[in-house]
Parts: sequence; C-alpha cells; structure tokens
Amino acid sequence: MKFIEKQSLFILIMCLLVPLAVPYPITGYIATVLMLIFIGINKKNLLLILFIYFPARPLLMELNSGLTYTGDLIILTLFISLLMENFKKYEWQISKYHFTVPFWLFCLVGAVAGLLNGVGIFPILFELRALLVTFLLLYIIGELNLERKDIFRFLKVILIFTIFLCLHGILEKIFSRTILLPHEWEMWNLSPTNRMRIYGAPANPNVFALFLSIQLFLSFFLFQSLKKYKPFVFLASILLSGTLLLTYSRGTMIAFGFAALVFIIWTRNKSFLKYAVGAFGLGLLLIYYPVLFASSKVEVSASVPMENMEIGSTPTSEHEHALSNRFSEMFSNTTLHQSTEWGRLYVLIKGLEIFKDHPITGTGLATFGDSATLSFSSPIYQEYKIGERMYTDNQYIQILVQTGVLGFLAVLAFILFTYRKIIKSRNGTLAVFTICLMLAALLAGLFYNILEDKTFTLFFYSCLGFCLQKDIILKD
Repeated sequence: MKFIEKQSLFILIMCLLVPLAVPYPITGYIATVLMLIFIGINKKNLLLILFIYFPARPLLMELNSGLTYTGDLIILTLFISLLMENFKKYEWQISKYHFTVPFWLFCLVGAVAGLLNGVGIFPILFELRALLVTFLLLYIIGELNLERKDIFRFLKVILIFTIFLCLHGILEKIFSRTILLPHEWEMWNLSPTNRMRIYGAPANPNVFALFLSIQLFLSFFLFQSLKKYKPFVFLASILLSGTLLLTYSRGTMIAFGFAALVFIIWTRNKSFLKYAVGAFGLGLLLIYYPVLFASSKVEVSASVPMENMEIGSTPTSEHEHALSNRFSEMFSNTTLHQSTEWGRLYVLIKGLEIFKDHPITGTGLATFGDSATLSFSSPIYQEYKIGERMYTDNQYIQILVQTGVLGFLAVLAFILFTYRKIIKSRNGTLAVFTICLMLAALLAGLFYNILEDKTFTLFFYSCLGFCLQKDIILKD
C-alpha cells in the first residue's frame, strides 16, 4: 500500500494515458473507477490530476468518450468524502463559506426561472453542472489543508504538462492542423482568421490562452522560489508566451494584461515586470516568428502550384502582421457590421430585448446562449427568432437575460463578498494574485462565458480555496 501511495501520481497519469492508447469507452470507465479509488489513498494527487485533466479534457474526450465525466466524478467524490470526514469529526467550519451563499442564490434563481419558463429539468441540471462542478473545489481545497510544499509540487507538475501542451500546439500550427489531432478536428471548417490560430488540446484558442496566461503568472512564483531550476522555468515562460501570442486571443490578452498591470502596481514587484517583458519579448523573437516562418515553409511545400499565388505574396507575408491586425480590426466597420449581423453586438441587442420582457428573474438557465442551449433546444428561441447553437460569449448579458436583476445582484454580491474575504485572509501575494484573477475574469466576461470555462474556474476557485488557509505563502 505504501508503494501505491508513493507512486500514486504516476499511476493516476497512466490511468489517463492508457485509455488514449486503447480508445474504447470501457477503458475510460475502468480508468475513472481506478482513479476514484485513490480517494482513500492519496487525495492530494487525485486533486492534482484535475489540473492535467481539465485543460486537455476536449482532446481526452475526443480520443476516448469514456473519460468525459472523469473530472466531474473526481470532484464530486472528493467533495462528498471530505464532507463526510469533517462532519464525523465536527470540524466543518460552515461560517468560513458564508460568502458563497449569493452564488448559490444566483443558481437557484436561474433554475426556478427556467422551470417557470418551460425549460426541462435535464437542461437545467446540465447548466448547473457547468456552473457548479469546479465551484466545489473552493470547499475541497479549503478543507484539504494543503501545505506550501504541496502547492509548489502542483506548480512544477502543471508547468511540465503545460510545456507539452505548448509543443503540441506549435506542431499543430506548423503543420496546419494535419498531425497529432483527431481526424474530426482536422476536418473542421475554420475561417481563414481562425485557421491560423492555435486551438491546442483545449480545442479553443481563447480557453488555451486563458490557461497559458494563468500559467505565466504561476511560473513567476516558481521562478522566484526555485534556485536550481530558474533558467528552466524562464525558458518555459518564453515558450508559454510565444504560444500565447499564436492563439491571437485579443480578449484574453487584454484581460490578463490589465491583471498583470494591477499586480505590478499593487505589489510594486519590479522583478515580475522584468520577467513578463523578458518572457514576451523573447517569446516573440524565439517562438512566434520562427513558428510562423516554419509554418509558411510547410504551407508552401504542400500548397497549390506557384502560378496560383499572387506575386510577392507568401504565407509569411499574410500572417506576419496577423497579431497587430487582430487588435487594429477590433473596431473596424467590417468587424462592427459582422458583429451586429451575427456576433457579440447582435447577442447584446437581442439580449436586451429579452431582458426588457423578463427583468426581475429572467428567462432561466438553459435559455440563452449558455452551454446547455448547445445541447438542448431553448424554449424562447422561436419566439425571439434566434438561431440554434447561438453562444453569447458575454457573461454579463447572459446573466441578465437568464436570471434578471435578482441574479445579477446575487453575482455582484458574491464578487464583493469574495473580494472582502480575500482581503481579510491576509495571504499576501496569493491574495493579490487571486484578486488579479478575479479582475481578469470581470474583464474577460465581456468576451467569454467565463463562469462556464472549466479551465479558468478550476484555477480561480482553487486559489480562492487556498486563500481560506492562513499559512500559504507563494514566495520566500
């Protein structure tokens, strides 16, 4: 048993890898059951595996459907296990979590409103799962009593995993999505603008960018604390920065650029500024441009006959200004027109129209551009002439439409109570970092449904759980 406990992380990783080599659902189910057994052997390593599973979940699901609910089951089992243990010992400090009540009220308002507006129970449960599964990590980590050494072990393992994701994404870019991807992904009909972006294992450039942005922050804490491996960590940050630039994710770069600025001003940490500028500068020179060059060479070798290409045009010249063009085109007439026709402005205008009809409690969960409406039909789409598979990509209008003023006020109360809880924790750098994550989420909410993003919420709620522990220090 001691040997299994000592090798538990390796065994858990193998439980994820073996179903990929033997891609039958049954192997995924067996692997999931085996992982759940580690609840009684090593909870910390089981928790760590979540930080590998969720960022790569779309790829894992595509390769083996038996892994679809592995993360959800791990979180639920951890939560129930800790709940039972603490109630037996009478150690569960419920008052520590009073600040989370408004979020549960928000979910309750959305669920009740959905039922009143004709939404079925399954779509509502589907959306509640999207909102609450990673939210439970707040309670799990708040009660698991992780030590400083545990956190840094987590950071080391996750950084190594992130390096593999970056290398995979770079190969995807160089070979134009023709290798190391499931065949179904290779066949995606992407627009020219999106085709040049790295989608990676998360199957979404914006989600990948959010993950890499968080990892760049966390790599700095590793860089500060590790003496022997500083060069390795900085080299990793260069790789992460270059890969982040290749996602061309404007919203993420704006949100985390603002969060980084707040972090620098708040902590007056000049070393972080030097680290970030150095990582992005070298990432641009050593990763971004070389990958574009390599990608262009591969495109040329596999492209149509040269007579079909415009004189003086190469794939490099088409893409070398892509990053700057992505930002300069944000408010162009063409972009605004497309957005109004079927984009974020269309969603905003349509959302305000619906909100006027349901201002108090909204139309309910699973009714307007959330993850549930991608799988279940919404009862309001026909009335308001909305096409199927519409996704809001705006957390604020989604909250207003689905939960009305009551739900919006509940979320606002949760944000304010959370901020106060973090400040009162007096956890120094960790507290500031968590607040910066929250600021990034508030800004990113203008561009994404951030509360449904498992990768972001995985890290944010985990950091929030860490803040509930008094002796966590992120730097020496």
